[in-house]
Formats: sequence, C-alpha cells, structure tokens
Amino acid sequence: MRRAVLLALAATLAGCGQPAADKAAEKPRATPTPFVTGGWATVLGDAPRTIELLNGMGFRLSAYAPDGGAFVAKAQPTPMADPSITPVNTANLTVTGDALRIGELRFALDIVNLDSSPFAKEQFARWVDRPLASMNLPGRDDVKRGIMTESPAKGTLPGADYQITREPIDGGRRLVVTFTRPAPQAGDSHPRNP
Repeated sequence: MRRAVLLALAATLAGCGQPAADKAAEKPRATPTPFVTGGWATVLGDAPRTIELLNGMGFRLSAYAPDGGAFVAKAQPTPMADPSITPVNTANLTVTGDALRIGELRFALDIVNLDSSPFAKEQFARWVDRPLASMNLPGRDDVKRGIMTESPAKGTLPGADYQITREPIDGGRRLVVTFTRPAPQAGDSHPRNP
C-alpha cells in the first residue's frame, strides 16, 4: 500500500516539470459559444439543426416527423422536482413547423403539486433558459420574469414573437411559454423571418 502511494506521488511530481504548452494541449477545448449566430431567425429557420442542438442539450426530442398536417417533435416529459414525491410537476417541449422551418417552440410546465411550485418554476425557468443562453437568443430576462411571476405576457423579439400564458388543468395549472416565427407583414409577401 505504502509503495503504491509513493509511486503515485512520484508520478504526480514528474508531471510538474512538464512545459506549459504540453499541459495546455492536454486540457479539453471548450466548445465555442454561442452555438448559433443569427439569433431567432436562424433557430426558427433551420428545424433539423435546431432539433439537433436541443437534443445535444438533453431535451430528448422525438423524430421531427409529419403529424396532423405539420411536422412535430416532442421532448420526453421532464420532472421539475424529485420524481418520487407525487404528484410531479412536469415540463414539456413541443417543436412544430414544416419540414425545414420551425413555426413554434412551446415550453409547458404542468403544476400539479402546489407545495413545490416555487421550486418547479425556478427549475422550469432554468430549463427554458438553457437553449436561449446557449444559442445567444434575446428575451431571456423577460421570459424568466414571466415564469417566476406567472404573469401573462407577450412581445416581439428580433426574429420571433413570444407569449407566456397560464391555463387551468386537472389538479392544477399549466404555464406555457411559446416562441413563434413572426407572420408576414401586411403588403409583404415574405415573412419577417426567412
């Protein structure tokens, strides 16, 4: 045992004399951020790439496939608290659009355990913020404030519209945050978001 400790100490000390350039080469390189340039226009304009990025962040979306006249991908429901304490407040994400572009990103929190709702909202705000921060998308502060206060809100961001709503469900309420591709302007044959 003593011999193993001495060998480990010797190996550690041997590495101390290593040139700084070699040590830097051994460190993993950070992924450049943001993952997306071009903001909401890029995110909503490239459904396959955005879904790939969301899955890389752990959202576990189903295949983006035709469903009822649109393309849809749904994330696996995610508990926003200890799942062993029932009922469980659960978050969902649904992506809807056409084969190439996203029309709507819909984040929802089903609050059915009122005792843990403050914690669930905090977790949900972080869950929604993860892709916004990683993709450098505007609207983060407004959305977090709306989630925490459960205040209905709507607004326009560069390249997207957002809305926060609250609706009753069996045993509680649902908090919904949607980001949508803007509709074409009157007299404009092209949408605001290519």
